[in-house]
Amino acid sequence: MWRLSMPDIFLSLCITNKLLMPIIAARTIDRIREEIEALKREGKRIAFVPTMGALHEGHTSLIQKAHQFADEVVVSIFVNPTQFGPNEDYSKYPRTIEEDLQRCEEQGVKLAFCPDTDQLYKKESLIQLNLKTLGDHLCGRTRPGHFNGVIQIVNKLFNIVKPQVAVFGQKDIQQFRILEQMVQEFNHDIQIVMAETMRAADGLALSSRNRYLTTEERVLAPLLYQTLLWCRTEIVERNPVSETLKTAINDLEKAGLQVDYLEFVRYDDLQPATKLKHKEDYILAGAVFLSKARLIDNVMFRG
Repeated sequence: MWRLSMPDIFLSLCITNKLLMPIIAARTIDRIREEIEALKREGKRIAFVPTMGALHEGHTSLIQKAHQFADEVVVSIFVNPTQFGPNEDYSKYPRTIEEDLQRCEEQGVKLAFCPDTDQLYKKESLIQLNLKTLGDHLCGRTRPGHFNGVIQIVNKLFNIVKPQVAVFGQKDIQQFRILEQMVQEFNHDIQIVMAETMRAADGLALSSRNRYLTTEERVLAPLLYQTLLWCRTEIVERNPVSETLKTAINDLEKAGLQVDYLEFVRYDDLQPATKLKHKEDYILAGAVFLSKARLIDNVMFRG
């Protein structure tokens, strides 16, 4: 149940009648800044978890991780239009604001930022951020412009919230690496933290897009993670990378998954690697389509 104290604020109570600390859901930039400044005047350290909503246990794990680094956790809930391509699922992306706020409240979040699009994009942008080589492969290759939209919105959110810590999930590993570089190059005074990918019992990475899966597709979906683990073993045992990936792609396609990409890259520059080097970090990452759902996953390891 939500109680309104101002037009841009929601105060929620747990539906179980167990009174929890009410969550403030700020709808405007002015309001979120006002609330955060009040917390900082109290000496509170702020951790930030940006999301596009449709929260699940994976997001819960990010919030729990954020609590380890700060006194208060701020969660943003905003489906960012600039990171969706023209034929992607922006209009159909799940929006579950009330359930999201309840989940946040249950995790001890007292402040959420839930802006409408016109709060963050009031008019046509005359300045754009363009990604260089970190977007050449993986999702950057198959979703042109996606990460330009990501760094645009995260820069905006960082400038609005001004947290000391920001937490992102490993599932979106290319996003994490790009934002890690962005924080360094743009001199954001923010510690960026990676949280481990949360998985279902069968290994499927938790994702808001998993709800698109049919019952039959849900059975097939864990094959992506299983294939990545198999590829890692093959590469660690010094089997040829190109042959390993080719075999894996063929097996996934035969099983009924449409492969968007399956790549082996260095963590540092996200460029393809052909063999392991001692003490260098690597990413095996893949994306597949199962009708309406596009699923991504990855494994990381060191040579």
